Amino acid sequence: MRIKYCKFFEINSSKIFLIALFAVITFGSTNFMGLAFAEDSFYYVITPDFKVNSTSASVDEKTNQVYITDFFGGKLVVLDGNTNEILESIDTVKTPFGVGVNSETKTVYVGGEFANTLSILNTTNNQLIKEIPLDDPYDIAVDSKSNTVYVTSDRLDLVYVIDGATNEIETSFEVLIPCGIAVNPLTGIVYVTSESENLVHVWDRKSNQQITTIKVEESPRGVTVNPVTNMIYVTNQESNTISVIDGMQNKVVDTIKVGEVPRRTVVDVQSNIIYVTNQGSKDITVIDGFENNVIKTIPVKEPFEIAINSESGKLYSMYYGGELSIVTKTNIQHSPLKQTQLGVEPQYVMCKEGLDLAFKSPNFEPACLKPTSIEKLTNRHWLISDNQ
Repeated sequence: MRIKYCKFFEINSSKIFLIALFAVITFGSTNFMGLAFAEDSFYYVITPDFKVNSTSASVDEKTNQVYITDFFGGKLVVLDGNTNEILESIDTVKTPFGVGVNSETKTVYVGGEFANTLSILNTTNNQLIKEIPLDDPYDIAVDSKSNTVYVTSDRLDLVYVIDGATNEIETSFEVLIPCGIAVNPLTGIVYVTSESENLVHVWDRKSNQQITTIKVEESPRGVTVNPVTNMIYVTNQESNTISVIDGMQNKVVDTIKVGEVPRRTVVDVQSNIIYVTNQGSKDITVIDGFENNVIKTIPVKEPFEIAINSESGKLYSMYYGGELSIVTKTNIQHSPLKQTQLGVEPQYVMCKEGLDLAFKSPNFEPACLKPTSIEKLTNRHWLISDNQ
């Protein structure tokens, strides 16, 4: 499958995912989708019970509010990061896709992809400040330090540079089919993926010049920067990998195998953990940024776009116009009994690494056991076999 354009396409997969990958816990009106264990962390995934066609998101870490675009509803939804409740649903530009927040200036930017408009709102009162005509605004990156906004347009092969003080287009630069975009606020260097060229374009705001291009693997899409380490991470959709770029050398220093069709990536700057959404395998890969190795895989329902609040450690994963999943990290690792007490159905109980899920006979009580133990106990009819 060759990906030609930086636009949404749906993965049609005939693969069967083992039931041990998923769990559903119900607390009131909220569904907990997926329980998963990391080396030191336990992740749970909730799907809030509200009707929002979640498309893309950006987090204001100062207020702990999440701004979510509803592409089909033409709205910008404001979510309380503490309660996971909707604070406001704002009618905005038609077909809103990309969104970016400047927490310093209390401003949010929303790109109306097919409306050819960038809407600028005040986050204090959620009122419209200005609309800027832009052709096909797609991804948005905000540099709060310089008060600069970058917006990609793959239809025109351009990246717009907007002055956040005047809300005017300052300049633009060319990138063939630009897709993902990220900026290092400490260096002012901008990174843009070109899906068709298998390149990352490196642009310097201070000189308004392209510094270089960096060759990565097939069909790069998402990109994120850890400003603390000056490392850049790029998702390669057709290679199922992440390219790790050293921002000092502007070269790829490592390549990490992840899930199927990796779409987007974010970094938790507090812990130097990188998260990657894999649309094909329906999970999120967790990467240790110190060792550049995968430490965990979190099953989620519809992984595509992703945002993070590094202060709270929460992740917000969503599908193009689909459901929102909120991933929270904790150090608590529940036993099978505790999981069922919380409401997990027996067939969805999650086990620690090295243990497999089995069911006691005849009451279908779940247990996490070593594979050798499962074989012995099944032969003794203490466990329910797969064909029963």
